[in-house]
Amino acid sequence: MDPLIVLLHGLGQVPADMAPLADRVAARAPRARVAVPAATDACDRGGAGFQWFSVDGITDDNRADRLRAALPAFVSAIEALQRAHGAAPETTVLAGFSQGAAMALAACEETFLARHVVAIAGRCAPPRAWAHPTAVTFVHGRMDWTVRVQHSERAFERLAALGADVRLDVVPRAVHLLASPLLERACDAVCVPLP
Repeated sequence: MDPLIVLLHGLGQVPADMAPLADRVAARAPRARVAVPAATDACDRGGAGFQWFSVDGITDDNRADRLRAALPAFVSAIEALQRAHGAAPETTVLAGFSQGAAMALAACEETFLARHVVAIAGRCAPPRAWAHPTAVTFVHGRMDWTVRVQHSERAFERLAALGADVRLDVVPRAVHLLASPLLERACDAVCVPLP
């Protein structure tokens, strides 16, 4: 079955912000079904964008709770897309940028929701457990000062220790933008054929 590739935007963005990646993926994997949903909530920082969870007043102490509280709605949205496209977790790829990356990884920590997670420049918390066949690829810019590369490095190390199928691609001159060269490396990761 052809894969369902779900692209997940970052905080304050809209689905159109994922268009550069969606266009590249469609060109490289023309048989794939590409979905780009809006996040579940309107962004509370103004503008027309969306958020998966609020970062207003966020701290290191409350970040994990906020993310966990947002997971049921996130998982429901992904499962609705899978039903709409007749896709199963075995044929689903979740590729998220920034906050979308953190959500995708957290949602797959205890649930088999996708065969592959591509976490692009995300503040991803190191998982506590990983007991299913979801592969993970981290793509992060070395010069990202918005979300430091250490977040991906720590999550990578934890997943490797848990025995997960995990890769880390640190892009030397990339910043916190879904633009070249980060964009090319993210597309490479997303378009890896599913086994």
